[in-house]
Amino acid sequence: MLQDEDLSIIRRIPLFGSMSDEVLATLLGNAFPKEYPKGKVLFIRGEPADCFYIVLGGWVKVYRETPDGDEAVFGVFTQGESLAEAAAFLGKDYPASAQVVEQARLLPILSKPFCSHVTEIPEIAMGMLASMSKRAHQHVADIEQLKTRSATLRVVDFLLKLCPVKEGSAVISLPYDKSLISRRLGMQPESLSRILGKLRKQGVKTEMNRVMISDVADLVDFANGAGSKNQAAAS
Repeated sequence: MLQDEDLSIIRRIPLFGSMSDEVLATLLGNAFPKEYPKGKVLFIRGEPADCFYIVLGGWVKVYRETPDGDEAVFGVFTQGESLAEAAAFLGKDYPASAQVVEQARLLPILSKPFCSHVTEIPEIAMGMLASMSKRAHQHVADIEQLKTRSATLRVVDFLLKLCPVKEGSAVISLPYDKSLISRRLGMQPESLSRILGKLRKQGVKTEMNRVMISDVADLVDFANGAGSKNQAAAS
């Protein structure tokens, strides 16, 4: 059964944010959360997109296998995010594969029953546009980061997003393994290890899956200052 906390999480998603309680109840009436273990494959590229997912907890990666057997990771999704809705709306095949990387609680939603309400409930169409617009903006931001931020700054940005505070010290538990983090940031695992080692000079220490930051504000200044220098050098 969906709990009040689940509904609060679902409301964060652009697709559902502006819907009335009645409309939301109609759309989610037959959907039930499920627990998925680490390693569970949700769908494979090329399969019919008969379902999309809302992440209520945990982490899910979306990826494609490369010709050399490696993985290109397009996104890692967590609480309050949805995946595969665009393919579901369009009635297409999944353009990539998805796998649970840390035990996750997900809400699977069948595509056909959901999309059958589009002509009856205008809020759904508006929600679809909002969802796809947000996803498009995120893709642009990801590409911009890969093109304009150095590997070191991409790592720093990743760590800062996980920080629970904006100043003072912080201890971060990495949400998933370092090999996946490196692929998500567009680098090799050994490059990530080297960068984490170099960041000791900036007060960043790593211990297994924990990262200790001595001064978050200093790290923010480093990221902003280094970013400005990089942009100046490129212009």
